[in-house]
Amino acid sequence: MKKLKLNIITKGYLPLFFLIALFSCKKESTEIGLDLIGDESLANAINIEYSNIICRTVSDDTFSVNTLTSSLLGIINDPVFGESKASLVVQPRLKETGINLNNTTLDSVKLVLTYDLTQVVSTPTEYVAYDIHYGDLTSEIILDVFKLDESLNNDIYYNDYTPILGNQVGTFVGKFNLDSVKSIIDGESIMLSPRISITLDHSFGQEILDFDEAAFNTNDNFIASLQGLVIVPREVVIGDGAIIAVEANNGSSSLNLFYDDTLSLEIPLGISSKRINFFETSHSAEIEEQKNSTGHYDLTYLQSLGGSKVKIDIPDLVELIEFPEEVVINEAKLVIPIAEQYLDSVKYPQPPRLWLLTPDETDTTQSLTQFKDTRDPRFSEAYYDKNVDGYVFYFNRYLQYLIKEYQASGINKFKGFYLSIPVDFPITPHRAVINSNTQNGSMQLSVKYTKLN
Repeated sequence: MKKLKLNIITKGYLPLFFLIALFSCKKESTEIGLDLIGDESLANAINIEYSNIICRTVSDDTFSVNTLTSSLLGIINDPVFGESKASLVVQPRLKETGINLNNTTLDSVKLVLTYDLTQVVSTPTEYVAYDIHYGDLTSEIILDVFKLDESLNNDIYYNDYTPILGNQVGTFVGKFNLDSVKSIIDGESIMLSPRISITLDHSFGQEILDFDEAAFNTNDNFIASLQGLVIVPREVVIGDGAIIAVEANNGSSSLNLFYDDTLSLEIPLGISSKRINFFETSHSAEIEEQKNSTGHYDLTYLQSLGGSKVKIDIPDLVELIEFPEEVVINEAKLVIPIAEQYLDSVKYPQPPRLWLLTPDETDTTQSLTQFKDTRDPRFSEAYYDKNVDGYVFYFNRYLQYLIKEYQASGINKFKGFYLSIPVDFPITPHRAVINSNTQNGSMQLSVKYTKLN
C-alpha cells in the first residue's frame, strides 16, 4: 500500500510569507479565463449542471505519524461509524544521567500525560482554535499500558503501525478530565495543566529502580533497558467513549517514580523522545458494505485517523475534457452537503474543512501523495459553509489543466476525486456523513465555460 505523507498544515501561527500565499489561493477565482477573453464574454458563457455523480465510501490512505505535534489517545464506539481506537507509543528519556538508585524502595510509579486542548488553524479570513477532542467526554474507558518489546529506529512510522507488546504494566479506568488539576507541592496548593495520570504496577517501578547502574549513565543505555511504553485502549465502559490529544513530546508529560518515602525521579517525554500514534477502525456494516462494493450511495462516510474517504466519479466530465474546440473554464464548482441528521455539535461536530484530492497516478486507490503547495491544481480545500450546510469546492484550474493535457497528449488524465478529512499536525479526530444524493439536488456540480472562437 502506498503511504500518504502530507505536510502543509502546521499547528499554531504560520509565517507571514506563507499566509500571503495561502490566503491568495484558498479559493479559486470563479472567472479564471477573463484575462484571456474579457468580461463581455461571460454573457456567452455556457453553464452545465451535472447530476451523474457516483459516490462511494472507501478505505482512507495511510499517512506518516512521525511529525505529529500532538498525539491522540482513546476509544469510541460511534453509533454510525463503529469502533475507533487511537493508541500511543511513548519513550521516557532521562533528563540527567549518572543517577545512583542502588538499594532504593519504590512507593509508587505513575505515567503522566498532559492534554493538548486546542489546535489553531488559519482560515481564509482568520485564525480559529478548534478543540482537539472527539466523542463523549463523560464516558468511562479502560486503557492498558504495556512495555514496548522492540527498539524504535529512525524509519518512518505510519498510522497502521503494529508494535510488539511486552508485559502489561498498568491499567487506567476512568474519564478524560480536561479541567485543571490541583496538587500540593511543598505545602502549597498549585493548579497544574490538565493531564491524565496512570498508576503503573509496583513491580514495574521497582524493576526500573533495580536497573544496573550503567543503565542510568547514558540515555542510550536507559532506552536499551526500557525501550518504551505502549498505551492501548481496551474498551468503553460507560457512554460512547472519547479520543483526546496529549503532548507526548513535552517535558510536562513524564514517567514519575516515587521512592524511599520522600524522593522522586521524573523521566520526561521530551522533544527527543520518540512517539508513535497508531489507529484502528472497525467500521459499521453499512460502511463495510460500501468499501467492498461498487456503484453509487446516497449517504457516504468520511473519517479521519485513517478511517475512510469518499471516491467521487463524474463520467460526464469526459465530454468537456475531450471537447474538440478550445474552451476557457470560468467556474467549476462542487457542493458537498452534510447529512444533518447525523450531526452532533457536542460529540461529533462537522469537520472545519475538507480536502478534494486527485487519485495518485501510480496507484489510483490512493490520494495524491504529495504536492508542492496549495496552488497545485490537483488540490482543493473548502471550509464548512453554514449557508449551504456543507462545503463548496472550486476546481477551475484542475479542469483547465485536464483540458490542456488532453489537447497536448490525447490522454484524458481524469480519474475522479477523493474527498477526505485533512491530515493535520496535530491530526484532528473528526467524521462526517455526506448527503451524496444528486437526484434531489443535495450534491451539486456545475461548470461554466466559454468557447474561444
